[in-house]
Amino acid sequence: MYRSICSQILCLKWFKSPPPEEVFTSDNKVSIMDMPDFVMRKILGNVGFTTIMKLRKVCHAFRNFIDDSKLNYGLTQVNVWVQPSLIRVVMFRSSASTIILNYAKYATSTLVNITGSDRVTFLKNEDLLDVFSRDLRAILRNQRLISMRVELERVNWKVLSSLLYTEFLNRNFTSISNKIYGWWRCRRNRFKSVSEFVDHLRDVNRIPFMKPFVDQFYDCFKNVLKSRGSPIQIEELYIEVMESYHFMNIACFIDIKHMKRLDIYPGYYYEGEDQFLNEIVELDGWECIQELSIRHFNISIPLERFLHKSKLNIQIPTISMENVLFLKMRLLTSPVFEDYTIYYDNLKDMDRLCSVLGRFEIDDDQEKHWYYRIPDTNQVLDIGHGHFYGHLRFSFLRTEISDVPKNAIIY
Repeated sequence: MYRSICSQILCLKWFKSPPPEEVFTSDNKVSIMDMPDFVMRKILGNVGFTTIMKLRKVCHAFRNFIDDSKLNYGLTQVNVWVQPSLIRVVMFRSSASTIILNYAKYATSTLVNITGSDRVTFLKNEDLLDVFSRDLRAILRNQRLISMRVELERVNWKVLSSLLYTEFLNRNFTSISNKIYGWWRCRRNRFKSVSEFVDHLRDVNRIPFMKPFVDQFYDCFKNVLKSRGSPIQIEELYIEVMESYHFMNIACFIDIKHMKRLDIYPGYYYEGEDQFLNEIVELDGWECIQELSIRHFNISIPLERFLHKSKLNIQIPTISMENVLFLKMRLLTSPVFEDYTIYYDNLKDMDRLCSVLGRFEIDDDQEKHWYYRIPDTNQVLDIGHGHFYGHLRFSFLRTEISDVPKNAIIY
């Protein structure tokens, strides 16, 4: 590929280079890195993202030039889907098709594939997270994103196999075999079905443990963001974690002042019951987050610290009648409030609270609702209480008077 690129560039009319056969002589070797910076930047500006990623692997000088050029790939959203044996990076661009990079663990090595391509690159004795982080560092180096999602999933051997089965079936991998997997050599790379290949991958990779891998992944992700030199700007971030420190360790490398929405959810294997995420209010610029959702991590700081949000979804250990009446009073006069949901474990004085709030309506989901007119508007504050997938919650919603049931009382 190196010689092909050089040949094409050196034959450009305006560069007035000699023919390729004269360029590549023992006495007159010319490297692509001898090109003027202006010409190199023009070339990089007219090749696709996938090509640039490949060119970074040609040599260190080429990689450094590309990184120093601060190219904007036009990325709008990056999704990272994490399994112990598979990482998928889905990149959305403003004016081009979506790109999906697949990184798969294969014993002590790594397989890399771009969705839509039949080619799988085998990187012998290279760790899955090392390979992934190198590419992600290049992808995010100079980008700002509208949206980013990081999701944790249980290992799915069928998904992993479906991405690589055809390639493994048609290529000779005897050179990468290990004595431990001698039967793989004997089969000469011929599997009768995807399920047989699934069994092979399970044997090669062994049964992974989710928690240690997620810890390693977030350490890796932190180093990627740290390498940028400046905090990354992300308007909307959806992130799944297993521990509160998974988010807090990377938060200092994110420009919170530019973030509009933050969703923090537990990963699939979440087991913590008493974890807290109070540190979030200490982040520089956290007041700029307009929509905040934190599930299954408790918040124990006063609720008034959150009332500048337009949308809020949090969990607290205990809620009292005073908390609910305080929220009612403040939200009736809030210019930004739209939708709040407060999950809780314990409630004090529910009977007294119902008496103070007045007559309620019961909807089809058996939730209680109270309606209070918002001053100087045609809207109401809808206070709801009930169960949601086994969890108790209070909801506070700004809605139109026309949406209130006919027989309901509006206070």
